[in-house]
Amino acid sequence: MAILSDSVLVESKSARSEQLASISHERSQDILVKLKSLYFALWQGTGIATTEQMAGFYEVPEDSIKKAYTRHQDEFVQDGAKVLRGKALRDARDTVSLASKTSQAIVWTPRATLRLGMILEKSEMAKRVRTSLLGMVENVVPSQQREIEKLRLEVELAKTRERLAGSTQMLAAINPTLPALVFGQPGAVVEVEVPTTVLVDHNNRPIQQFDGVGITYLAKRYGFGHGKKANDQCRFWLRSLGISDADWIEEPSAHVTKKLPRHLLNELDQAMGAKRGNRQFLMGE
Repeated sequence: MAILSDSVLVESKSARSEQLASISHERSQDILVKLKSLYFALWQGTGIATTEQMAGFYEVPEDSIKKAYTRHQDEFVQDGAKVLRGKALRDARDTVSLASKTSQAIVWTPRATLRLGMILEKSEMAKRVRTSLLGMVENVVPSQQREIEKLRLEVELAKTRERLAGSTQMLAAINPTLPALVFGQPGAVVEVEVPTTVLVDHNNRPIQQFDGVGITYLAKRYGFGHGKKANDQCRFWLRSLGISDADWIEEPSAHVTKKLPRHLLNELDQAMGAKRGNRQFLMGE
């Protein structure tokens, strides 16, 4: 979440919590040390500091620290700050500097110290803490957003490729030349033959109609290519499917041309899509 001004941190509990959500105690120590050297228990392996030390760090009276703790105790507790009494207080005297006569004392963790800096208004050091945290948001959050957007685009691309692969297989099953045509490949060639009507009577009504497809069309349709070699390969494949010379029809035009009846195309499309039949590879291929 991007914070626009330090006043939002001062006023909003949720903004403070979101700001500290990904900051560990160790990282909190690093931030505080860079802002101002702290020579107290926090940096001596105990991980806690006293209210007196907090007042010295933020350059405010101890009462200001105690009032902030009272008003926002629920926040500080979730960051590890706590009030010591009894045995816990006596044990703490050996590691941190506590007044001998006090009956209770607040001890602060690094994260609680950062939160305190987001709450204190009349402290120049607190303002520096907020400025530092705001700078972290500006630098870290956009980079995280860019990474998330990159991952989202990669997922969308994977989904698109999956859909494209499925569509390509479906098109190839219908006609092996269709994928090349649909995706704009320069070598895509689709040849369509229309029924030839010949032999008409004196009223120009057809006496006989032929509807066949030639070997050149079939070779292109099923991806064998163009030319004599392609035609020979296509014929070999057709024979392997059981299509004999008897299945070809003679279609009269300027000259008689052998063609396969068009109704066989559906069967051939399915055979090619299922990769049935044998292909012949000629010398030089």
